[in-house]
Amino acid sequence: MNAKHLLLSLLSLAILGGCAATDPRVTDRVPGAQPPFAEPGRQTDEAQRADHRVLQSVQDRLARLNRDGRVPVNSYPWAKAQCWLDMARQNYHENDRGPVVREAVDESVRLIDALEKGATPEVRTPLIGGSVRLREDLWARAERARTGPGAACVAAQAACLEVQLVWMGHEYAEGGWRHANPYIGMAETMADRMDAGQAACAALQPAASPAAAAPAPVVSERVIERLVLATDAVFAFDRADLNDIGAAGRARLDVIAERARGLRGIERIVLVGHTDRLGDAAYNQALSLRRATAVRDHLVSRGLDAALFTVEGKGSAEPVKACSDSLARGALIQCLQDNRRVEVEIRGRLEAGSGATTH
Repeated sequence: MNAKHLLLSLLSLAILGGCAATDPRVTDRVPGAQPPFAEPGRQTDEAQRADHRVLQSVQDRLARLNRDGRVPVNSYPWAKAQCWLDMARQNYHENDRGPVVREAVDESVRLIDALEKGATPEVRTPLIGGSVRLREDLWARAERARTGPGAACVAAQAACLEVQLVWMGHEYAEGGWRHANPYIGMAETMADRMDAGQAACAALQPAASPAAAAPAPVVSERVIERLVLATDAVFAFDRADLNDIGAAGRARLDVIAERARGLRGIERIVLVGHTDRLGDAAYNQALSLRRATAVRDHLVSRGLDAALFTVEGKGSAEPVKACSDSLARGALIQCLQDNRRVEVEIRGRLEAGSGATTH
């Protein structure tokens, strides 16, 4: 990278004020070690030189858009393209040769292609690299910043926060909570700065005339269908991974997938994992999330769109059945069976007075 391009990159990052960049020291991957998900053929000198050329060419295209004055660095799509590229570059420098680098670059290029043509890119934030959707509160804050009062002042920050949320979900998928925690902390800091900037910007905007303001339609989320899946029917006791699902469990999940494909108006499928109270609370929380994630992965493999899913784990915090500790362990495990479950809610949105019906 020549000095001019380096300066442009650093300047754009400074303007964005919190674009998704990390210090590789916060990860626990041994320098030089090859991760188990590395793609074959990505380790040769020739392949790495080609990868660097691709990364640099994408950065050069972003710089030209800004240098030519066509797109300001505080625009939502430009900032998002830069932050997708930063995610790709940082993961590459951390020796990740898995699909996440290519997928992040693809998202950056998709935005750049549209901007170079003078078009408005589609607004989307796919969960690339097997990312798990975590922290719905932070996703909601990013959405409010992108669409609410004062959005013009923090559009770039909202774009980069969305990328950071995907990034932290990717780190969780690779290494669990300990691996993801630094990225979650960065997302929280980015959200705080973004909210402060949006509030300050909204305070400076003149109030809209009551006569000119059209009443917004009342939109409410509805549950199209709710199912409770007993995890004992899918996983063996204390098992939680996709490969742990037996033939009978897969058959049950296939029925759910078939049912979901036949429904109309789906916007979200929420999977919430629960465990019984046996064992350590932190372990149970992680176990509940792993089980819900495995259910999601199987449903996606049966043709459902991964972007529809929200996955949560609540451990043993919400039991539906109480059992006495005086029971023998085997009997206690059997008694607590109803608490070991994955709740499936298929949700959509309904505009008040629209006359829409649930199918």
